[in-house]
Amino acid sequence: MISSVKIAGEKRILWRLFIIIALCFSFIQLKSVVAEASVGTSIPDLSEWQGKLTATEVQNLKKTVPFIILRVQYGSDYKDVDFANNAALCEKYGLKYGVYSFSQYLSTADAKTEAKDLYSRAPDAAFYVNDYEDQTVTSGTTNSATSAWYTALRAKVPHKRILFYSYASFTNSYAATAMKKYDGYWLAAYTSSQPTVAHDLWQYTDDWYASALSQDVDASVKHSQNTSWFLSSRAISYNKIVTTAKKGYTIWKSLAFTSKNGTTVVGKNYTAKYYYDHYNGSTYYSLYGKNGKWVGYANKSAMSVMSATSYGHQATIEKLGYSLWNNFLWAKAKYSSTALIGKTYTIKYKYTCGNGRVYYSLYDGNTWMGYINANAVSVS
Repeated sequence: MISSVKIAGEKRILWRLFIIIALCFSFIQLKSVVAEASVGTSIPDLSEWQGKLTATEVQNLKKTVPFIILRVQYGSDYKDVDFANNAALCEKYGLKYGVYSFSQYLSTADAKTEAKDLYSRAPDAAFYVNDYEDQTVTSGTTNSATSAWYTALRAKVPHKRILFYSYASFTNSYAATAMKKYDGYWLAAYTSSQPTVAHDLWQYTDDWYASALSQDVDASVKHSQNTSWFLSSRAISYNKIVTTAKKGYTIWKSLAFTSKNGTTVVGKNYTAKYYYDHYNGSTYYSLYGKNGKWVGYANKSAMSVMSATSYGHQATIEKLGYSLWNNFLWAKAKYSSTALIGKTYTIKYKYTCGNGRVYYSLYDGNTWMGYINANAVSVS
């Protein structure tokens, strides 16, 4: 006969095993919840139809989506009743957002008005969208009106992205020419696979479950562009010589910061052809080397612009083997100091590189001779 003590002991062991298994299962569930709460790929577009967002919902959206797209207006005459509240919460909690206008323009003039109204109602949006999916134009052509919408908004936001939204069939019928002016195409296509039509954002469903909102919403995924492309500025022309003032900053191959091209070296100079105001709050130079080859993106904080300081002294060349350079990328020497020993020139300007080296801009009367290292001359 089995003793009651032994039975009780076995029951305690089984009970402990049960508790351990239950705890393990709970841990697995917890890991699943955390994984689901991480930032995903779906991007919801929201309007008053989804209701007024709360602070908690916006904070949860920030944790689970790259950014959101908010409706501002239905034509010019109707303002989305929840946009102001939703935008304010996004700005308060750092959730990036783009905006769209459900277009209802009747003419070219009307399209310009709608575009300007969109900007005036959402000046702080990261990017803008012309949602043109209803044929409402009664005066002029649909392409001219859609083109005018872009032009009017571009004047207001020279450095932000402007996208065109519609279905492929509608685009082909009413905006095939005009949409080419836009920075990108947000394509609506509720298909099971990625459309073959060229696009930058794909609205793939109208029933994506947004856990942060506890409801189904329209959702899109990025296609040919990364998050930075949508939320950061366009390339802003700059064309200045910059010198590296701080070492160790990463030189990036993309503004998504996924791959590197080395780090900054103090004193190395580049042409900053463009700069970008990144959505992370920093500015990045697009750097080119002396051969015109693109190098990468570097944080503006690591660089300083090579700027002239008026000097007005005389310089006598005293050392051999120094070049008088055509520019600060050291691409081409105009002269050699060896051939100019003992000659005196006017220093009109002085420049300092990031490594502290000083260069003089020498003139022979009105003839510019080039840039020379200060160590090669005596100054009087």
